[in-house]
Amino acid sequence: MLSLFSTSSDKAGFRLQYMEVYNWGTFNEKVFRINPQGNNSLLTGANASGKSTYIDALLTLIVPAKKDRFYNQSSGVDRKGDRTEETYVLGHYGNIQEEGKTSSSTQKLRDTNTYSVILAHFENTDQKRITLFQVRWFSNNELRRQFGIAHIPLTVEKDFRDFDAKGLWKRRLDKIYNANATKNKIEFKETITDYANRVVDLFGMRSIKALSLFNQVVGVKVLEDLDEFIRTNMLEEQDAEAEFIQLKDSFLTLMDAKTNIEKAKEQIKQLTPINDTANKLNEIQNDLQQLDSSKETAVYWFAKKGVELGEKELEKYKEALQLSQDKLAELRAKENDLKQEERTISIAIEKDEVGSKIKDLEKEIRNFQTLKDNRSKKLDEYNKIAQSIKLNTNPGEETFIENREKAKQLKQSIQQKIEEENENLRAFKNEEDKLKQDTEELVKTIQTLQENKNNIAGREAEIRDEMIAHIGASRELIPFIGELIKVKEDELHWESSIEKVLHNFALRLIVPAKYYSQVNKYVNSHNLKGRIRYDKYEEQDYLKNFQNKNIGEKSLVHKIDIKPKTIYADWIENYLEAQFNFSCVDNLSEFERHSEMAITQNGLIKFKRGKHEKDDRPHISRKENYVLGWDNKEKTAVLKKELNSLQNQQSQNKKAISTKNIEIKNLGTFRDECHNLFSKFDKYDEINWQFYANEIQEKTEQKEGLEKTNDRVKQLQDQLKKVQTNLKHLVEVDIFNKGQEIFIKKNEIENIEQSVKSNKAIIEPFGDIDVIIFEVQNSDLLNIEYANFEITRKNFQEENQRQTSELYKHKNQKESEIRIKINAFKQPNETITNRFKDWRSDVNSLPDSTNLDLISEYQTYLERLEKDNLPKFEKKFNDYLQETITIKVGDFRMFFQNWSDSIKDNIQHLNTSLKEIDFKSNPKTYIQIVAPNKISDEVKEFRRLLDNAVPNVHQMNATIDGRKHHFNENIQPFIEKLDKEEWRKKVMDVRSWFSYKAEEFYKENHHKFKTYEAMGQLSGGEKAQLTYTILGSAIAYQFGLTKEGLQSNSFRFIAIDEAFKAQDEDKARYLITLCKQLHLQLLVVTPSDNIHIVENDISFVHFVERKEERHSWLYDMPIEQFKEEKSNYLNQ
Repeated sequence: MLSLFSTSSDKAGFRLQYMEVYNWGTFNEKVFRINPQGNNSLLTGANASGKSTYIDALLTLIVPAKKDRFYNQSSGVDRKGDRTEETYVLGHYGNIQEEGKTSSSTQKLRDTNTYSVILAHFENTDQKRITLFQVRWFSNNELRRQFGIAHIPLTVEKDFRDFDAKGLWKRRLDKIYNANATKNKIEFKETITDYANRVVDLFGMRSIKALSLFNQVVGVKVLEDLDEFIRTNMLEEQDAEAEFIQLKDSFLTLMDAKTNIEKAKEQIKQLTPINDTANKLNEIQNDLQQLDSSKETAVYWFAKKGVELGEKELEKYKEALQLSQDKLAELRAKENDLKQEERTISIAIEKDEVGSKIKDLEKEIRNFQTLKDNRSKKLDEYNKIAQSIKLNTNPGEETFIENREKAKQLKQSIQQKIEEENENLRAFKNEEDKLKQDTEELVKTIQTLQENKNNIAGREAEIRDEMIAHIGASRELIPFIGELIKVKEDELHWESSIEKVLHNFALRLIVPAKYYSQVNKYVNSHNLKGRIRYDKYEEQDYLKNFQNKNIGEKSLVHKIDIKPKTIYADWIENYLEAQFNFSCVDNLSEFERHSEMAITQNGLIKFKRGKHEKDDRPHISRKENYVLGWDNKEKTAVLKKELNSLQNQQSQNKKAISTKNIEIKNLGTFRDECHNLFSKFDKYDEINWQFYANEIQEKTEQKEGLEKTNDRVKQLQDQLKKVQTNLKHLVEVDIFNKGQEIFIKKNEIENIEQSVKSNKAIIEPFGDIDVIIFEVQNSDLLNIEYANFEITRKNFQEENQRQTSELYKHKNQKESEIRIKINAFKQPNETITNRFKDWRSDVNSLPDSTNLDLISEYQTYLERLEKDNLPKFEKKFNDYLQETITIKVGDFRMFFQNWSDSIKDNIQHLNTSLKEIDFKSNPKTYIQIVAPNKISDEVKEFRRLLDNAVPNVHQMNATIDGRKHHFNENIQPFIEKLDKEEWRKKVMDVRSWFSYKAEEFYKENHHKFKTYEAMGQLSGGEKAQLTYTILGSAIAYQFGLTKEGLQSNSFRFIAIDEAFKAQDEDKARYLITLCKQLHLQLLVVTPSDNIHIVENDISFVHFVERKEERHSWLYDMPIEQFKEEKSNYLNQ
């Protein structure tokens, strides 16, 4: 490695060629220039002549930040603020006591209309040229500055004479030097920081500290605190605060994510009862709408039902009326017969025509016998039908009418029953088809299992077989995953749960890379008529992927056996580790302690992100559907047992179909007989043989009486009396009652017709309304009859009104409850708002409690929280947690470790340089810096907390919540401690972790001669020599003299004001020798009485004198000229 002495030329590096000042301090209205031309030079003159003023201009150019420089260091007055940039620009030169005033006023050479320019030009042996320049002027009595760096020589006279406050001078320079250049030759810098950083970069300095070191060298004093100087000037300060802020930002981001999770959970907690109440309100509203709809529909339904029942009742009454009218007609006919008979008997009495009467009676008896026989046959037919449909036989007239109505109703109900039984028959036939299909599929499955020897059958197995036949592979090379894994024998009590978890995984194929393209091509180009899933397998060391994974004792993975000797074992094990690392827990308490990935023996599964599932559908739980394992004997036996069961079911099904057909046929016969009963027999007279039997008996008795009695007239008179009696009863009783009956029925018919008309008028405006839902909801109304129609309608309306009132009452109660909850949610208490600052802004857009019609927005917000925000926040938190724990904290510790290592490396580099410097010449010695540890209690605590914050990954991942626990226990307390600024500043400057001292060694044998810790132990000369040595190594380090391969880009210029003040000549010459060893260009500032010390080591002299106690004047000359004319200057 090149050392600082490896340069081949004393001219290497950037050296000052010339410097100019214009209107700076007492240098007034003229450009004053020094031309050292890269050589050592001397700035001298009497005290108060302006030497320090000129050096302060140089200091201002190189050290732009006020905090890093001190003006007039040789006198030590700058710390009182006597000299500033403003005083230099205005040209303060003294104070004057005006006559009559108690205070003095400052004398100035210039006013605020002036401007000031200072510049310095540097070059190196690579022909790189750098001009630093600064321009100052006043605007509204405020000092303004312009910093600049040029890559060409500039002069005040040529480039800055046309200054103007508006900035046209900058545009002119830019146009002259930059307009046609590929790279700007002049850079204007607006801020001190930009200017300083650019200076450091161009001069190859190590850091910004090099500039403050230049300031210290200008006013070099004996070091009072060696430890402090080495720490602050020779070692780089690194931005630990920025590292902390970065870590804290990550922490705050993590805490924000955590807060967001807590806020989302709290909002979900508060919104859940709002959602429940809103759902209840929706139910109430739906019920109200249903009641209202039901009320509307009921009006239509009852009116339509009224028409339907009324028309049926009307038909019934009209039929009954017709029967009554027919009966009345019969009675009228009988009345006529009796009247005719009365007349006949009366005539017979008058004529005594008994024989004629007997003949008439015989004729009537024959007629009545014919009518009786016909009705008797009809009655037999009627009785046969009535008996078959279980109705009364040999009915009276009322029973006859009742039987007709019952037969009509029975026909309708039987027809409905037939339709239901046909549906049942169709169900049996569908079941027959399904049993046939299931049996065929089961036979096929058993055959497939017998061929494949595994538990996977069906279309998946067929697709695999078709595919491997096409591409020329084998089942062993492209297996189902389920063929390669099974539940361990001693874990079979977990088989059902594990089958549910791994079912889909087991049905996936493993496709090795060799067949991957062929499989893709086949699958893509064929209609598989089913579904197949597969994974690509590539040979690699899958074990590496899960060596550090945490697999608990109760993991599902431990309950699985993998088929021996399969080449896919590692791949399967890795996949099970990564995707199915479920904890098999024994009870719900243990289940709830797991935040994710847990399963119970009963099949309750907890996935990631809070998802839960339990599938107890029969086909899922049936053992014959299990797919794990490479031996299917047990499954085949189970399937054969199921096949026997299916065949038994088929047999039972055939019997059921046969039985059902017979039932339907019998019902059809029954229905037809019902129809025959009321269609074949319209009137009771058609079967009323008793009436004619009575007539026959009566006529026979009359005939026999006529034949037996001799008193024919008396007999006729008795007959007449009887006929007249019968006629009177017939007219006054039978005909009258039947007439009354007809009158009542006609009135009822009118009422029914009026009701039907009214109901039709109600129906008309509605049009066609679907009442299916209404009838499903009110099935009890379907059996309504005309007799209870009106009371049922009234009761329904009253019940609808009662329910509506109850619901409105309940609705008002729930609305009151939800308003309270919404107000609490939108206007939370102080505890909530202090904890979650943005709660109000989150919920501000939600509607107020007065707008309950917009309550769905709260439900949407809750859904978004549960399905989107909370999972997103939890994922973000876990991602941030992972990043913070594994990266940010590690980077933070590494930052301090690297800083500590860099301190040791820097001291080693410094010592390499110091080893080449002769500290003493007889015998020769050299200085080395040592840095033992100096760890305070605070730093010990900091390092302990920092080490604890970096996790033991294996230990941390041993539990599900290990990361969160580590964060809460180690990282959060550490950052909260660091958040205390005073403590943080004490512990984060790694330079303070060491103490620094100098040790002197003999060059000959490298034995230690002496240790320098406290400067107070040394003599004045020793202090100066050690100071110069340490400063020299600091300069070499900060100015880039030791950077490998960058010697020409190093900064090789220093200036020392009052360099030899209070120093003996030996120590002064040691300083000059040290600069020679470091190949530094030196600008020495010293009074004229010390010139002899350096005049043999300089090339130019810059002599300053004060004229008229106002102006400083500068003479620039070679040393030879000065020596010749020395007396002219020194004797002035």
